[in-house]
Amino acid sequence: MTMSDSQPDAGPPAADSRAATDASLDALLSALAPRPCRTLVAYLAENDGSHVMADLAAALTDEETPDLRARARLHHTYLPKLADGGLVTYDPQTGIVEPTDRQRIAAVRSTLRAFAAADHPTSLDTLLELLSASPRRRAFRVLLDHDALGLPDLADEVAVRGRGRPLPEIDPDAVLDVYLSLYHTHVPKLTDAGRALDEPVRELCELDGE
Repeated sequence: MTMSDSQPDAGPPAADSRAATDASLDALLSALAPRPCRTLVAYLAENDGSHVMADLAAALTDEETPDLRARARLHHTYLPKLADGGLVTYDPQTGIVEPTDRQRIAAVRSTLRAFAAADHPTSLDTLLELLSASPRRRAFRVLLDHDALGLPDLADEVAVRGRGRPLPEIDPDAVLDVYLSLYHTHVPKLTDAGRALDEPVRELCELDGE
């Protein structure tokens, strides 16, 4: 990791666009991590039009999750997550749920079904949660491109990809922040996942066209 005197790190407009894309994909993958949210995505993909709480609760109701509990979780957890992920709009007053983009929902469901059908050593719940942070996704992509890479070099690559600029144009303090976040948070999580992070996981990183 290259260190020098700190310089202002005023990013170009493209960096703002990249940050917005990162935040969007973070929210989408976080929304899809709970299995009930993926059940709702499947329901929305198969059923046209607007939906009321009772219909969505029925899709989640089983012996372990009775109707009242399903409704409570929909209201407090699942629908807000799906709304944050850009998949639905939800009016708590009327209980009406509208898909924001049916083609996007269909594409998300198709990717999830293909991944679930493959033989992966780690659950889809775990992988989606793991990949719901943009620094981890970038680190994963870098590691796909290199057989072995030291942490300082990994931090450099993640910083470059995150800002879309050559390393000499990035404030060294910003690179140091990336290094510390990788060291304390993201690399341990990637290491725990081990070989579960193989090439097919790339599809999950690209659900939002990133």
